[in-house]
Amino acid sequence: MAQPEESAKETPAAGVGGPRRPRFMIFAGLSLLLTLALAGVDFAVLGFKNPVQALSPHYYMALGDSISFGYQPNLDFSSGFADDVLNYLRQTEGQAGVTTLVNYACVGETTATMIQGGCIGRYAHKGSYTGAQLTAAVNFLSKDRNRGRVSPVTLEIGANDLLPDWDTVTCSAGPNAATDLTAMDRNLTQAILPELTKALTTPTGAQAGDLLLLNYYNPFARVCPNSAPFIQTFNNHLQADAAQFKVPVVDVYAAFDSGAGMASNICTYTWYCSSSHDIHPTNKGYEVIAEAVEAAAGLRMAQGIGSLASVPLPREAPVWRRSPLA
Repeated sequence: MAQPEESAKETPAAGVGGPRRPRFMIFAGLSLLLTLALAGVDFAVLGFKNPVQALSPHYYMALGDSISFGYQPNLDFSSGFADDVLNYLRQTEGQAGVTTLVNYACVGETTATMIQGGCIGRYAHKGSYTGAQLTAAVNFLSKDRNRGRVSPVTLEIGANDLLPDWDTVTCSAGPNAATDLTAMDRNLTQAILPELTKALTTPTGAQAGDLLLLNYYNPFARVCPNSAPFIQTFNNHLQADAAQFKVPVVDVYAAFDSGAGMASNICTYTWYCSSSHDIHPTNKGYEVIAEAVEAAAGLRMAQGIGSLASVPLPREAPVWRRSPLA
């Protein structure tokens, strides 16, 4: 009879211990699911309230000619202003998911070849595309998977349209300067700027990215002190063209002047005073351009870069800091 009693004692023990384990596991499982669900809600709310999360990752796009490409006569093509801007974005805006530079700039590009194709440096540009640079840029920006994830977009173009008209021997503008300036205005206002701004706009009319146009420093300031009005006229046209589309202009001219005078800085900021007499920026010059871009884009304060303190910043924060796009 001892065995049945022992068995009777064991049965309740099994009855108590057995069901409790499943109930505990069910409770723990439900708690875990509830926690995950709440976390999911938190992440969704954060994603809505924090566009950095909602729009991550995104790209920085550089368009234009050899200056956007980052050309230097010593064949250092990796220290351009676009490279510096990308590094700055990665260091200070890392939470925004800026991971890649899309650089479609082409050495020797004019406003005409940007629209039609035929850039002289088309076989050596950094971006992987064929045909016209403008077409490639618009196609990239217009893709659904990229919309709202490409910002800022910097455009630096026009130097190859007009600078060849300046004669450094006579220190005077050539006879085609006015015609070339008119053609540049037409290409910018009838094709380049409207197509880029349209590609950076969603179907609902929301802005999907920040486009900035760069003006130019005066590479002839030292050799031809009377060249300032020529470059200023050039920059005034760029400013007027950009204003038609409410595109901010990065004041590279002011950055290179920096209060000390363009002629005083040109040997440091460009290669013009070297044996090559090349007008392209040095590493230091590209750094100065990058800081001007960052200030105009609202990414940094305009302190420490000359007269840029007077440059108006965009009315709104950069796109990726705003609420998610419609």
